[in-house]
Amino acid sequence: MNLLEARVLWSYDYELESKTGINNIAAQFGGVPPVHNHTGTLFLTNEGINIQGDEELIISLADIQEAYVGFDESYQRNFVKNLGLLCQPLRIVTNNNLKKRTIYLILDYNYFGCAKNLTLFDMLQEMLA
Repeated sequence: MNLLEARVLWSYDYELESKTGINNIAAQFGGVPPVHNHTGTLFLTNEGINIQGDEELIISLADIQEAYVGFDESYQRNFVKNLGLLCQPLRIVTNNNLKKRTIYLILDYNYFGCAKNLTLFDMLQEMLA
């Protein structure tokens, strides 16, 4: 059963490190989505997060080490229109004892911001408590 479904723009932290000034400038213009590498549909279930799209990603709830809404050195304010006033990425850090990964998500992006980032964050906090 899906607890939440949303369109998603997403990237790994190492993919964002290769973004140039051109990407940052482009993100400030109308009609251009925030900086990202992948697109798809996110499904939140009782077991975790499943993203289906140009690349499949499955995140088990047990592997989630951290969830955070905001900017950092990898996902910077200038990656989003209006310098992030209406939209901040959801950062999820996972660790499955084999590999640590950091993923940045932008859910249901529109001209008014990220419609479901805080919804997913709140749901994850509740499920992980």
